Amino acid sequence: MQRTTAARNVLLLALICYATGWTGAEPVPTAKREGIEWTDVWIPGANKADKPHVLLVGDSITKGYYGGVEKKLAGKAHVSRLATSLCLGDPAYTPTLKAVLAQVNFDVVHFNNGLHGVGYSEEQYRAGYEEALKVIREMQPRARIIIALSTPLKPGSGKDDLNPRIDERNRIAAALAKTFDAAVDDLHTPMKGHPEYYRDPYHYNGTAIEIQAAQVAACVTTALE
Repeated sequence: MQRTTAARNVLLLALICYATGWTGAEPVPTAKREGIEWTDVWIPGANKADKPHVLLVGDSITKGYYGGVEKKLAGKAHVSRLATSLCLGDPAYTPTLKAVLAQVNFDVVHFNNGLHGVGYSEEQYRAGYEEALKVIREMQPRARIIIALSTPLKPGSGKDDLNPRIDERNRIAAALAKTFDAAVDDLHTPMKGHPEYYRDPYHYNGTAIEIQAAQVAACVTTALE
């Protein structure tokens, strides 16, 4: 298991270097790192063209509802994921996104980002978001883009003082959706004001994850049709 994970991480690093042209000779751009940074990529059916390909982009929330979405779209689409702690505005984000977009011709890209990157300003976030959407348009010109509004943090958890920042980032995402003619998947509203949906300040229990998965699957199905 450790060897498999290490091999996958080496492959991802190689793909990022290839996508960006970075050789290691120049310094890595300055970034505001969290205690642990992680990236999880899963691309099933990469060698098949029998069904549409869907990419779910996000973080641990996306990784949570991924399994439910994959089951709901079984027989209709190959569902891939890019889940990462990297935030829009982080210099490593766009290269990571490019590395995944280079693998398959995606028909739908469902994009969710907003809970990480507290150290990045909302202006940096907006600039990073716009850059990411431009990259998707350039590398996947036929893909339909769905922009998800980020879920809130648990009310009364002591972490919910960050919810106003999530609200502002969601306003940024919604405005960019209009600019890029993308659909909006409001994952925020169904979770708001429901402390019973959480298993910790950030993450959700099975009931909430099922609600999210059903909504994401419905939005993707509409985009495919």
